[in-house]
Amino acid sequence: MSSPCSGRRRAKGFTLIELLVVIAIIAILIALLLPAVQQAREAARRSQCQNNLKQIGLALHNYESTYSVFPIGSRGGTLYDQAGTKNATNWRVSVLPYIDQAPLFNQLNFNSGSFSSAPVEANAYLGNEVLRGFVMPAYRCPSSAADLFPTTYLNYGSATVPTPSASFNNGGRGLGIQYVGIQGAAPNFSWTAPKEHFDCDHGWSCLTGALAVNQAKGISAITDGTSNTMLVGEQSGLVRGQNISSNYFGGWMGARNLLVPGAICDSQVVDIWQTGTTCVRFAPNSQTAQNGASAQPYRNNTILNSFHTGGIFVALCDGSVRFISDNVDFQNFKKLAMRNDGQTIGEF
Repeated sequence: MSSPCSGRRRAKGFTLIELLVVIAIIAILIALLLPAVQQAREAARRSQCQNNLKQIGLALHNYESTYSVFPIGSRGGTLYDQAGTKNATNWRVSVLPYIDQAPLFNQLNFNSGSFSSAPVEANAYLGNEVLRGFVMPAYRCPSSAADLFPTTYLNYGSATVPTPSASFNNGGRGLGIQYVGIQGAAPNFSWTAPKEHFDCDHGWSCLTGALAVNQAKGISAITDGTSNTMLVGEQSGLVRGQNISSNYFGGWMGARNLLVPGAICDSQVVDIWQTGTTCVRFAPNSQTAQNGASAQPYRNNTILNSFHTGGIFVALCDGSVRFISDNVDFQNFKKLAMRNDGQTIGEF
């Protein structure tokens, strides 16, 4: 006689141990795959950043082909108010027509419009309101964790802890642009350099680069060779966890006045901050914030940096884009920043 249970099938399913084993295997697979996915994403972001600089370099060359000079790196204006020079602009504005932004450029008012984001919203970009909240992807590194629209830039001074300063307020309306023009290099040098660097105020100002303050240089002025001279560098990283990039009152402002830095630093040439450019004084991704040099967004020696592992991207004057290691010989890096030092460039 058969058992009452003989006709029943054994229930199918996982035991607790089997379930735990499956979960463990899935966790291991995720742990193995996640870094690969993150690396692939960062590789794509690096490629986009490189492409941004390629576009910027091409735009600058198209400008040079039209006018026989590169644009003024940081230009002073003629209209003044409490926030500084209202209609001063930098090279980032000049190349807009050559980087698919001609409609934006044609809306700008260079006669009486402001290029300052201003601490008070009502005063931001008066006459050029089109710049309020304007986003230009080609001027941003996708790897960066810095704010798209910085609200407040910080003042390091000589302190170890930064303190907010309302006078550097960006109000969240001016784009934090992450590519900066190279105006040359600051001393000290291991060779005899052209005497075109001046410490009048706010750090060293330089006239030895391709994008200088209140001066326009053509390719003919790049006597070291276009493949040996930086044109634009990346400035998308942080210094001690804070944003100190050359974006004083937004990314579109220029220089404090119309004067060219000179050997005599009298009352007319002091306070000549230059937004949108930097005179190279610190190594790539340096964490130095030095009062009078790089401690504030209008200082002249703001640091080239990035969120990429191991270095930064730069565009050279021949239109190529190179990745410069954090371990680059610093004197060689300065040679790359200068168009006319006459020195042999080592490996970079």
